[in-house]
Amino acid sequence: MGIPEDPDEPLQKLPAGMPRRYAEYKPVTSDAVVPPPTNVGGYDELHSYFQERGQTLLRKAESLATLDQAINDGLPAELARPIGMFYGDLLTHTVPGAHWEVIEEGYPRVRITRNNAVDVVRVALGRLATPEPTLEQNYAHVLEVVRREP
Repeated sequence: MGIPEDPDEPLQKLPAGMPRRYAEYKPVTSDAVVPPPTNVGGYDELHSYFQERGQTLLRKAESLATLDQAINDGLPAELARPIGMFYGDLLTHTVPGAHWEVIEEGYPRVRITRNNAVDVVRVALGRLATPEPTLEQNYAHVLEVVRREP
């Protein structure tokens, strides 16, 4: 399922990351260097949930209020990873230079500055567990961190 405002943007794959128990050294050739991914999807279930409610979840900062309200109304906890993936995709499309990275296999993060990355699934899990900080507050914090970073 695609995003209504970007129908032609192809999905990309997350990097594999290092396996949990060991790391293998593989030299990178200059031919293998590609731009980091910014559009990886992973939240079709979340879009389906909102479609069933008669709502549309667009990849815009304003959608975080809709998502926060759905969480307050009892959005199912099994949607934690899709919420995190949506939040991460929103970051990669609204924060200049933000991109996906995987350090440990299976745990994607969004690099927002040279020194800061957001564990988007952990943010989603935290939001499902407690009313604050909201996703909107998390997003405002990300923008503040980006603004302060030289």
